[in-house]
Amino acid sequence: MIILLSLSSAKSIETTIAQTGQVDFTTYENAAFGIRVQYPSDWGRLDLSFLGTSADIDFYPLDDTSGTKDVRIQVKALPIQNMSLEQYTITQIDSIEGQILESNVTTLGNLPAHEIVFTNIGLKTMQVWTLKDDKVYTITYVAEEDEYENDLQIAQRIIESFGIIG
Repeated sequence: MIILLSLSSAKSIETTIAQTGQVDFTTYENAAFGIRVQYPSDWGRLDLSFLGTSADIDFYPLDDTSGTKDVRIQVKALPIQNMSLEQYTITQIDSIEGQILESNVTTLGNLPAHEIVFTNIGLKTMQVWTLKDDKVYTITYVAEEDEYENDLQIAQRIIESFGIIG
């Protein structure tokens, strides 16, 4: 009986991995802000980076009727020149409203980065940021708490594909 349960769990894991692996991704590149990322080809994209001083690009599943689930990439100038990642991380964590569940050192675009996961008003958010040339590059994945795990692997793949170019 334990063996059957074990096999059932393994099949479930394989199915999840296979479903995620079958998602077709397309590449988005913004030369003005020096970023490149891959996102699911059946997701929508809203690009507000034409405003000039900062980039704000949302990627979202077209079948999400709640309108709360998305992956957002932001590029903006640091609030203070020559700010360190540690200094910026402290200001970000201090500004979070909600409960921080995780706070970890990581990488983003092959650069040292920081990642936090937090909840606030029924939403669960993962946010990763890094700094380069007095700019902060932030990727945020947001979903309703009970839906968060559904597209987490896709969000992680988007984050892993992120690169700073030029």
